Amino acid sequence: MTTTTLSILVSCTSSNEAAALSLASFTNLPKDLECEILIAADSKAAPDLSALIDEIAPLLPARPTALELTAPISRARAFNLAADNANGTYLFFMEAGTQITAETIPPLLRHLKNNPSAGIAAPLLICPQSGRVQSCGTTFTPSLSAQPLFASFPATHPAVNKQRSFQAVPANGILLRTKTFKDANQFDTKYKTGMEVLDLCCAVRNNEQTINLIPQSTLLTPDTTESILEDDLSIDTMRLNDRCKGCFGPDKHLFAQKEGYLFSVSPWLESYMTLTPEREQELNEQMMQSPDPSTCLALILEEPLWQTGYVQLAAYLESTGKYEEACGIRLLQTFFFPMLPLYRKLAAVAEAANNENLLQMANDKLKHIDNQLEDISALTKKAAGLANWARKAKETELQSIYEGWLKDLGLL
Repeated sequence: MTTTTLSILVSCTSSNEAAALSLASFTNLPKDLECEILIAADSKAAPDLSALIDEIAPLLPARPTALELTAPISRARAFNLAADNANGTYLFFMEAGTQITAETIPPLLRHLKNNPSAGIAAPLLICPQSGRVQSCGTTFTPSLSAQPLFASFPATHPAVNKQRSFQAVPANGILLRTKTFKDANQFDTKYKTGMEVLDLCCAVRNNEQTINLIPQSTLLTPDTTESILEDDLSIDTMRLNDRCKGCFGPDKHLFAQKEGYLFSVSPWLESYMTLTPEREQELNEQMMQSPDPSTCLALILEEPLWQTGYVQLAAYLESTGKYEEACGIRLLQTFFFPMLPLYRKLAAVAEAANNENLLQMANDKLKHIDNQLEDISALTKKAAGLANWARKAKETELQSIYEGWLKDLGLL
């Protein structure tokens, strides 16, 4: 069997338009890179995919090979099929629609070659439309919900551009040795909600290898969300808990603390990060020195967790009838600060802008929150359990947060 340095494995389970984006981006690959490109795609897409490959192949360091993926169609099965046909020493996984940059592959390869104990090297995932972070690693809330670190931060923010070790990272863009992937028994195809990557990360860490985010490596990923059935989520959660019991622990608050941010929870126990009062006041004073919208926007880009900035900039845009621009600011505001009044503001400005999709999203979120707040007994049980865990784990800050939540209800 002929071997090569790198096998680039593409999961194409959606459209050929997505595959075309990825293929075009392969022109950014280093010309001297010894690699192969394998695309596992739905058999229905094969003819169109072959035409795309014929068109772009002369511009690439290697001609892509299409592999026929039969039902059931899933990302995990597509990646496993491609890996089974790969001859590379290293494997790079990417989903169709993702775009490689000139800085994607080399930093990841260097990291694994220079660090034998590293199991997975992952890039910074950036939304090309906004230039904002999709993920720079996966964190876990106190209730063990997996969340991307610093999502929607500007990709140039100092907190984003630090190499870190994580318990897990997203599947899109990971690079690992072929042996590491085989030792972890590939992706578990029984998951339906994407948790197979958490399972894989657990197996890699159980083999005493690290998972590292390399911020010098950037990958452009479309801002898309997939609908997930509640039943599938419940089944996958049980499977992950059974297979990876004790593998993951809360760490979102620890990343927040290291960057000087505070950790907080909403009335329905959704966690988020905020600035310290001192940093918030410092930015307020800077704004007062030059009180205009451009200064406000510049300070928000400098510090995306500046709450006062969103309030002032959104109010200005709304007062001048710039409702579409205000929608973007209000959306970011609710993303960083999950608060009922802010979701209501988002719904109002979406209506003023005739943005039906955003209005529907805001109303759906408000309905979801109302449903959660109606079941106060479930929230109380959850808060009490988290307070108890924090006390035993000597996490005094978290203990104070959850006990404070209970005190606000008169339960402590």
